[in-house]
Amino acid sequence: GDMSETSPLLAALYGHLEATVHLIQVAVKLEWTIFSRLIGSLVVMTFAYIVYILISLRHGRHPLMIWEKLGKPVVKIFRPWTFARLLNNSDPYASSIDMRVSTFSRGFCTAIMRDHSSTHDAQKGIHATALATFAETTGGLALMSNLKKKDRAILVSIKMEYKKKARGLLTASSDYTLPSDLEEGRHEIKTQVVVKDRMLDTVAIAYLLWSVQTKEA
Repeated sequence: GDMSETSPLLAALYGHLEATVHLIQVAVKLEWTIFSRLIGSLVVMTFAYIVYILISLRHGRHPLMIWEKLGKPVVKIFRPWTFARLLNNSDPYASSIDMRVSTFSRGFCTAIMRDHSSTHDAQKGIHATALATFAETTGGLALMSNLKKKDRAILVSIKMEYKKKARGLLTASSDYTLPSDLEEGRHEIKTQVVVKDRMLDTVAIAYLLWSVQTKEA
């Protein structure tokens, strides 16, 4: 008698558990579908925005403005790569080295350069011209971040001091702020770029001389 009374109860409990498990499975599938669609939409939107940036800013003259436009959420993850593509478009020779800008603000720029066999010299170190290109590009970005839309800068000379054989990942940094009281006209501006290796040893120092033409905004 007791078994016949408890069996329906157990059956009902088992049925309830089955229904609960099924409901949880449906909910998880639904949540996953919504989540995956959300992620998919986000990826598509991010990719579309990057393509838009690449197309619309490919002839942009102000690198800091471009860098800041790439600072939006999600898109920021791809900023170094996207900025490198735009940089190589405006300065094709820069594509001869594997360079990525890591920090960029008004008057300040740091970048990294990866070591590849294509930039090696006969001693298996990074070639002097690759270091010069790396330094000149980093220094140019730091300087140009100071300039107004109509201002122009041309590199007049570059002097390189090589302190140590360059190998592995390198970091270049340049810090220069244009004087606020600079009058309209042509000026000679000196900037400096320091290149360091993973051990934070100075590999090279670049001394850059620029001819800067400033105009009223």
